[in-house]
Amino acid sequence: MKLSDIKYERPNIDELRARAEELFKRFDEAQTADEQLAVYNEYIAMSESISTQSSLAYIRFTLDTRDEFYSKEIDWMNETRPVLSEMSLNFRKKMLASKFRPELEKALSPIVFKNYEISMKSFDPIIAEDCVEESKLETEYKKLLSSAKIPFMGGEYNIPQLGKFKEGPDREIRKEAFCAQGEWMKANADKFDDIFDRMVKVRDRMAKKMGFKNYVELGYYRMRRNCYSPEDIAAFREQVLNDWVPFVCEMKKKQAEELGIDRIMLYDDGICLKDGNPTPIGTPEEIFENGRKMYKEMSPLTGEFIDFMLEHDLFDVIAREGKSGGGYCTDLPDYKMPFIFANFNGTYGDIDVLTHEAGHAIAAYKAMNGDLPVELQGYGMETAEVHSMSMEFFAWKWMELFFGERADDYRKMHFLNALSFIPYGTMVDYFQQCVYEKPEMTPAERKALWIELESKFRPYMSSEGITYMEEGGRWQYQSHIYERPFYYIDYCLAQTVAFDFLIAMKKDYDDAFKRYDEFVTSAGSKYFTDLVKDAGFKTPFEQGALKDIIENVK
Repeated sequence: MKLSDIKYERPNIDELRARAEELFKRFDEAQTADEQLAVYNEYIAMSESISTQSSLAYIRFTLDTRDEFYSKEIDWMNETRPVLSEMSLNFRKKMLASKFRPELEKALSPIVFKNYEISMKSFDPIIAEDCVEESKLETEYKKLLSSAKIPFMGGEYNIPQLGKFKEGPDREIRKEAFCAQGEWMKANADKFDDIFDRMVKVRDRMAKKMGFKNYVELGYYRMRRNCYSPEDIAAFREQVLNDWVPFVCEMKKKQAEELGIDRIMLYDDGICLKDGNPTPIGTPEEIFENGRKMYKEMSPLTGEFIDFMLEHDLFDVIAREGKSGGGYCTDLPDYKMPFIFANFNGTYGDIDVLTHEAGHAIAAYKAMNGDLPVELQGYGMETAEVHSMSMEFFAWKWMELFFGERADDYRKMHFLNALSFIPYGTMVDYFQQCVYEKPEMTPAERKALWIELESKFRPYMSSEGITYMEEGGRWQYQSHIYERPFYYIDYCLAQTVAFDFLIAMKKDYDDAFKRYDEFVTSAGSKYFTDLVKDAGFKTPFEQGALKDIIENVK
């Protein structure tokens, strides 16, 4: 069955409520742990079907945000999400209070119950209306960002399509492309500011209704952090500032010398080579055929995966008018199907999609077709990003397929971009922490904060002379800041582990891939910190972890 053949059906909320009540009653009346496990499995199957329809609506909305039917379905999903959250909360309460809990923990895993305890702290019916408002604001932001029609060099482009000009070899064109985007954002600055201001306030209100000091505490619970704390993130951030940033500054100084410029500007940051970034060879169809060759040679599992994805049309990667920006991987549990969404724009990022998002999809494909209980098939976002970021490095062996004679240029550029990402991603996370600790900040104060943090985390770079960006507006097209607060640090933690895998594969590729496969296979059955240790690495929070990586990558 192809994705386009799957029928969307809006879940019937009244029927779901009635079904949940019947399951709750049977759970309460169960006389054995096995009877409760049977009810648990029925409830999980119902939840998976809801998730499938929700994902399907989201996929079709992001494929064309102008589609009125799916736009309305997303609104309906947002409005009913608190009802479903409350239903889930009630079931988890019953699981936690079960008189057979020891037997249930043995059958499922103590981690399932640890995650339940965290989820109890992340939602309360008292914030139901606020959750609806938050979801509507996220959709409003997505529509605003995807509505961009930016005139440039005789054409009209959305933000993903403009990317090829922002990363081209001509420095002046790169600057003009950034300024063109900045001019569009400046024309819409009041909208960006207003949406975010309302987001911050509704999230702060949610946190305080639930008894938290601010949204930072609630945000950590919503991200399901089950093995590290804000204090651990603070320790990681200190390592980034003390060890990683100085090393990146060294690299950026060499980059500027190679480019023949005095200082790295925002429009130079992603350009590591004097001849410009390498671009993929061939049409999207040829890229995917080479992707099939790569994954079939990589391992039996990845070969099976890529055949399945292409057979069922589970990629949509061409940028076009009305399509949402960015990229993501989601899944349709009822069909055991991952789905990859992206915006190809003729840059090296197209290949990153084929490796990064495929890393997510391979993990999902393996989990959905494995033996783990459904709730252990999922994992924390930091674990998910290890899957994807490490896959980017494991794919290096096949880059000649995509870049020909410039394969080494790609590897060098990818390597340097991964190095410089960690300070940026850590800065994004800290920016959010500062914002939610002081929700009363004005839009101007938030932009000033961004400029201040740039000077600490990216002191090598300047946005001077770039429309709107020099005013501190760069963060407003980083969608995670609006839509997924506190997600971005997961990329940074994962990137450090991916570097560990890169170091390992340079010594013994097959052994490193075996360890990676074990990491992926474990899914959510182990805590992130244990997964990293079992792979033979230090956790990113341990003192000296980042310094060790730097010594190896130099």
